[in-house]
Amino acid sequence: MGFAAWRQQARLLAALPMLAAGRSVTVVSQEVGYESPSAFIAAFRRSLGASPGRYFNTSLASSAW
Repeated sequence: MGFAAWRQQARLLAALPMLAAGRSVTVVSQEVGYESPSAFIAAFRRSLGASPGRYFNTSLASSAW
């Protein structure tokens, strides 16, 4: 895994507990270093297969933990 992929995974891993706690995608995306919420959502979807909202509103979240 290259540095860019590692960094993306680290950012998404840091974002998961914040999103699970109910923080907004906008705030979380800024805190983990994305330039925009849409860039964060796109990376989240590519990595986890669903948008943050859908991920935490379905059984995907419970099966991942």
